[in-house]
Amino acid sequence: MQIGEKIKNYRKTARLTQEQVADYLDVSTPAVNKWEKGNTYPDISLLPALARLLKIDMNELFSFREELTEKEIGQFVNELSEVSLDSFIKAFEMGKNKIKEYPHCDSLIYSIATVLNAALTLSDIDDEKKLECNNVIVEWLERTAESPDEKVRISSIFMLAAKYIQMEKYKEANIFLDKIPDTVIDATIMKTNVLAYQEGTDVAAFFLEGKLMQTVTNIQSYLYKLIEMEEETGNHCKAEEIAEITEHMVSLFGLWDYGKVVPHLLIAGYRKDVEKCIQLIKEVLMESQKPWKMVESPLYYRYADTVQGKSFSGVGNNFVRALATEIENKEEYEFLKGNKELEAIFAQYLK
Repeated sequence: MQIGEKIKNYRKTARLTQEQVADYLDVSTPAVNKWEKGNTYPDISLLPALARLLKIDMNELFSFREELTEKEIGQFVNELSEVSLDSFIKAFEMGKNKIKEYPHCDSLIYSIATVLNAALTLSDIDDEKKLECNNVIVEWLERTAESPDEKVRISSIFMLAAKYIQMEKYKEANIFLDKIPDTVIDATIMKTNVLAYQEGTDVAAFFLEGKLMQTVTNIQSYLYKLIEMEEETGNHCKAEEIAEITEHMVSLFGLWDYGKVVPHLLIAGYRKDVEKCIQLIKEVLMESQKPWKMVESPLYYRYADTVQGKSFSGVGNNFVRALATEIENKEEYEFLKGNKELEAIFAQYLK
């Protein structure tokens, strides 16, 4: 932004007329008008007084500031969006000029790239010009993909990956997809699409099945924890409802059958129901010895066949040991310690 535009904008923000500025500085009103139009510049001796009048410092007046505030970026982006509805080319040039003015403001550059990328899709410009503009947007995003601002960096990387997929540049897309932390953005579908194009549907489906298994197992753990929290807060009916949901989920998603019993065991444990706990522990141990035939599920048959073989029975004994250790060491199972029937049950499985 030129100094004339700065004077005009900050004068209006301060709710001053050109006449008032002229009176304060002891110059003519036409002189102020020429400054704002960029035809002439204020005398250097007037600049400190002008800055004080406009309630800004000299750096601000001369555009030395490299960053914009979130509010300023938001205002510009709104204006850019409105202009793009009438003319994409005008909006594009407007965005380019703003980036030239603030070349190190990553948040501004990313915001401009986002608005213009969306507008480009809907624009009616010819294909050659569209490609030219698209390449510039990609350059901007590659700049902000190195930003120290994590939010801007990750968002830019995700958008770049999507653009490269759209451009059928799958090698480049993969480079950026690998930079996206799973804990920040779930890029699973995008990665699956790239794999499908690069290595075929079976490889992509194998990858997706593994991701699905991981996600479903996590959800199962979340439900177990919710049951515990509902019991702790005395919401026993809610805990039982969640236990029923968890049981159905195990069947629906082809999980190991012992998972149907665990929710009810958690509830019995919190209620210190010795008889019910022992009954459910027997059921859990019996189910843990049965093979988990993941390969029979249409959800994981590629993943199971390749990674874990035709059954998943090998971890049964490990599960028994883990359960025995948990009951032995956890304070909440104190009421079961020393129970002869329970000791005999574990001895039977661990011999």
